[in-house]
Amino acid sequence: MTSFNRRGIMLVGAAAGLAPGAFAQGDQSMRPSRLRHYVIAARDMEAVCDQIYKALDLEPTPKGDGPEPTLAFGFRTHMMRIGTTMLEIVSPIREKHQLQDFFAERGGDGGFMVVMQTYDDDALLARAAAANHKLAFEIKNFMGQHLMQFDYKTFGSRFEFYKYTPEDNWWGNPLGRAYHDPKAVEDILGGVVAVENPGAIAETAAKTFLGKQDGSSVDFIDRRIDFVEPVGKARGLIALNLKARDRAKAGTSTTIANVDFRFI
Repeated sequence: MTSFNRRGIMLVGAAAGLAPGAFAQGDQSMRPSRLRHYVIAARDMEAVCDQIYKALDLEPTPKGDGPEPTLAFGFRTHMMRIGTTMLEIVSPIREKHQLQDFFAERGGDGGFMVVMQTYDDDALLARAAAANHKLAFEIKNFMGQHLMQFDYKTFGSRFEFYKYTPEDNWWGNPLGRAYHDPKAVEDILGGVVAVENPGAIAETAAKTFLGKQDGSSVDFIDRRIDFVEPVGKARGLIALNLKARDRAKAGTSTTIANVDFRFI
């Protein structure tokens, strides 16, 4: 474990106590987006999962029934639930895959993507178009969900949005699947994304994604993304902030797959 600077990290609300149904169902276009899960890309998925299980004192997640649905898309995936947030580890199974490009650009493993929920996909796309933000790709019906991924060159990391149906559940089936709870942490409170001009990116992310800007950070209801200046090749999702159950661990961190797991 190593120490880190805790200044500027905030817990915005009680993560486990809030549910989508707690918000007004009136104007869907103005409901704030929600942070739902994070994706880490790893060349050795099993080794990275084992390190996370050990660091978070989490029993391995039982494998779901049937074949992995992502194999058809050229990668393997493993989901784990951290409180009310999903953490996904992905690894390519073929040479020509965008994950291979990511490894080459990042210089190895790393935080690959931030996954969010929108309650009005048309309004999100309209705001993005008004701000001239390009989509890397869009799939209107991806396994029953509307998928929209923004160009990572704009926001530093891949921000992927879904309009989930039903809205109270999301990828990985966190409400219905039998996941183990980590003993070391309660939840993932937010992430850190390295990108040039973080203040400006925070401003446009807050406007486009419907969050509340706080300097170079954006609050999304009960979670937070901190945008920071990159150091070296560390561009994109570089850290996760986790609420430690053991307060003695607060202020420490461990690095797995080039992502800092910070206990606060």
